Amino acid sequence: MENTDDFRREKIREVREYLEGYRFCVDMLQLRQYERVHPSRFDEPIAEELLSGNEAFWKSRMLEIGLFVGSLPNGRAKLMLHYRYIKGMSVERVADLLGVSRRTGYRLYDKGLALAALLFEKRKSGK
Repeated sequence: MENTDDFRREKIREVREYLEGYRFCVDMLQLRQYERVHPSRFDEPIAEELLSGNEAFWKSRMLEIGLFVGSLPNGRAKLMLHYRYIKGMSVERVADLLGVSRRTGYRLYDKGLALAALLFEKRKSGK
C-alpha cells in the first residue's frame, strides 16, 4: 500500500512540475521583454537571435502545456487546473470563481492533479 501511495505522489509531483512550467515560460518571456526595453540595466547586451530562439521554445512549451490541460476531461477539476496553472490564480481564488468552498477547491485541485497525472503517464508511455 505504501509503495502505491509513494508512486502516486511521485506521479502527481511530476505533473505539477510540468504544469508549473507554463508560468515559468510566461515569466521568462516577460523578462526577455524587459531586457529589450531596458538593455542598459544588464551587464552585456543580449543577442537578438538568442532572445528570439528562446521565445519560440517558451511559446511552444506554453502551447504544449495548454493543450495538455485542454485535453483533460471536462469538469470543474479541469477548470481548476486551467485557472491555477494557465491563468496563475490561487486555489482559493479559483474556488471563489467556481462558487465552491475553499475545501472543495482543494479537493478539485487534488482530483485535477490525479487526472492529469494519469494522462501524463499515459502520454509518456506512448499509449
